[in-house]
Amino acid sequence: MRAAGVPLVVILRPVLAVAVGAAAISLLVGELLAPGATRERDRIWDEQIQRVRRDVERERADVTYLGLGGRMYYIRLYLVPEQRMHEVSVLEFSQGQLVGRVDAAEATWDGKQWVFSSGWIRHFEGGRERAEPFVRLPAPQLGERPSDFAKESLDPTQMNFVQLRHYIGKLRASGLRVANYLVDLHFKLSFPVFNVIVVLIGASVATRLRLQSAALGFGFSVIIAFVYWAFMQLGKALGHSGVLSPYVAAWMGDVVFGAASVLLFVQAQRR
Repeated sequence: MRAAGVPLVVILRPVLAVAVGAAAISLLVGELLAPGATRERDRIWDEQIQRVRRDVERERADVTYLGLGGRMYYIRLYLVPEQRMHEVSVLEFSQGQLVGRVDAAEATWDGKQWVFSSGWIRHFEGGRERAEPFVRLPAPQLGERPSDFAKESLDPTQMNFVQLRHYIGKLRASGLRVANYLVDLHFKLSFPVFNVIVVLIGASVATRLRLQSAALGFGFSVIIAFVYWAFMQLGKALGHSGVLSPYVAAWMGDVVFGAASVLLFVQAQRR
């Protein structure tokens, strides 16, 4: 076909279409199936292999919850059926700075809002603290509901793109470090592109070696794919450690090998 003058891009059009489809399927699987499958795997491991019994929780101890608007909840004991907190602290942040805090002996859900009892409310401004005691303090501004504290929080590794982005937003509002989670977020988008770039590299290399050995071209392409994957994992590790920015860490593999694949493909097209 090449000897007859058919352009390489026309010959490989079906292969490239399959590669793009594989990238789309990889993205969908990572978003729709993988998070739930990971949670189910952990459940099977705990219940059926480790024989850890999971009863319906009636109370949760030492609960830490990241809420909306940059709030942090610290609850010594949460009673699920009663929808009541014991020894609770709520910290309010604005642009990473602590601006308010509520410490209460108890907080109860009255059907519409949380009502704190027997505690102190503190405001921080200009390096000064202003504290006021209270006996009963309704808090209609809190957006969290009893169900939010009754369930186990998802591990970031078990979240899809939308959930992880929402989680990062709450972390950023609280002034916490989000770089490692940003790496994982962008990696969810950059990794499916791996399918297309590997096909471009493999097709270009196989075309250049077509007169020598098809097996040699295939083996060489597989080696390049493994090097590419290792390079992406290296970037991910450097991003988690803070050596590289999250965006560079997540996309540097695609940028480097993508540029190489385009260069090889153009050269193969000219042969």
